[in-house]
Amino acid sequence: MNSVVIIGYGSMGKRHADILQKKMKKKVYVLTNQKIKYRFNNIEEIVKIDPSYIVIASETHLHYEHVKFIEKNLTNKKVLIEKPL
Repeated sequence: MNSVVIIGYGSMGKRHADILQKKMKKKVYVLTNQKIKYRFNNIEEIVKIDPSYIVIASETHLHYEHVKFIEKNLTNKKVLIEKPL
């Protein structure tokens, strides 16, 4: 089973998490401060998780920073950016 990281857990992050967990049976980890089961607090932890897919659903002004981190620290990942850069 491939794992997925979702960065941000607002309405769209929650929607992606729900679909990926329930319908596609993916293991989902979420970068958020909210109290949920598979959460983590620090973007550097993505490297340890080594997901196959990443969904960026954070606040728009953070998207570029998140993409740059992914580009620098991970290779061959599929990334969905929920809103424009």
